[in-house]
Parts: sequence; structure tokens; C-alpha cells
Amino acid sequence: MNQIAELRSKKGSVTLVGYDFSRSLEDLVRQGHIDCCIVSTEDGFSPLGASRQFFSSELGIIEADISRLANWNRFTNSEISLVGLPNQRPTSKLKGVVLAASETSKCYEQFAPAFHSKPHRDFYYNVAYESIAYTTKVLGAEKIAMSHLSGSSHFHEDIATCVAEALAHFCDIADNPNISSFLFVGCCIDPNDLSGIQRLNFDSNVTRHRNICTKTTRKNEFEVISFDWR
Repeated sequence: MNQIAELRSKKGSVTLVGYDFSRSLEDLVRQGHIDCCIVSTEDGFSPLGASRQFFSSELGIIEADISRLANWNRFTNSEISLVGLPNQRPTSKLKGVVLAASETSKCYEQFAPAFHSKPHRDFYYNVAYESIAYTTKVLGAEKIAMSHLSGSSHFHEDIATCVAEALAHFCDIADNPNISSFLFVGCCIDPNDLSGIQRLNFDSNVTRHRNICTKTTRKNEFEVISFDWR
């Protein structure tokens, strides 16, 4: 892990923020560095595509179902949503995976055209916040990894800053924040894109968090969490 910052919440918890682009998600899970993954619904040549078979075997979920849910959330679902994939194998080191809405998702079209403008900060902030909340409250994650939620090769420093702000706010608000580490992983992120995180003052919030209503729909062993802050 290449450490970027040390986040100290108002409740005294400490979360190390960093990145690891040299090892695969599979290696990071097997070596005990992460126990939950937040990945974009973009399949194919992507962190999800590269790890889909591993996710299937670790979670005990049919690989075709992971692809189907990712494609549905990306191409069909117009609501801003996360798909939660809780582990069906208690002996696995991976507690679950979140398929998060991203720049190439249908729902992003209402905010900005993909690849042709700066990232929409509210979108990335709220997707990151609700993803982190789900991984910790529902999946019990303590070592979280997140891949780029932008389109391929379109990561931006603003996205990293929004994610870091969301993480800081969650740790300040949560009753029992227990996130020991948060890693940026996968491809399409340059370490320079994360430099803005070092400039954040984690002792005072950069933006104010506004609680929003979420709707959870159960689909067999999967969960769809939809939300809208507008």
C-alpha cells in the first residue's frame, strides 16, 4: 500500500488512505489487504471484467449473474443505484462487492455527458458515500478498495477528492466507524490524480454532508440500493 493520508475521524477512528496499482484485486484479497470491493459497472476490459471470475468463485455467485446485473445497472437502469453482492461463502476473505453507478452508466446522462466535461461532483460524492455506507453497515467491511468510477482513461482529480470527502464524512457520522484502510485500485488512475487528497484538511469537513433517502430492493441474494439527492 502506498499511503496518501491518514484520516482521523471526530470519533477517534483512524483510516489509512492509499493506493495499490501493482497488484490485482485477487492478490489484494488473498493477501488480506482488502475485504470488500467497490467497482464500476463497466464490464469487459476493466477492473470488473478482470476480476469477475474471481468475484464469482469467492462470493459463490454465478459469473453470468454478475455480468447481467452490471449491464442492467449500466445500460438499462435510469435510477442512480448500487448493486450489492453479499458473500454467499462465509469462509471467503471477501465480504462482498458493490457494482456502483459510474460515468458510463445510463443514470449519469442526466448530469453530464460522459467524457466531454468535468466530473459531476455531487454524483461522485453521493455514489461514493452510499457505497461506503453499504460496505460497512451491511457487509461489515473494514478494508475497502475502490476502482475508478469514471469511464476508462478518464479519471480526474475531482473524483478522488469527492471520494475522500465522502469517506471523511461517513467516518465522522457513523456510530461505529471501523474502516482501517481505503485503497484506490485497478487501472486508469494515475497517482498524481490522488494528490488533491493530501491537501484536504480532514480535521474539518470540506463540504457538508446531507442525508438522503435510499430505497433498497431485494432481488434473490442481491440488493439494489437506489437514491436521489435532488
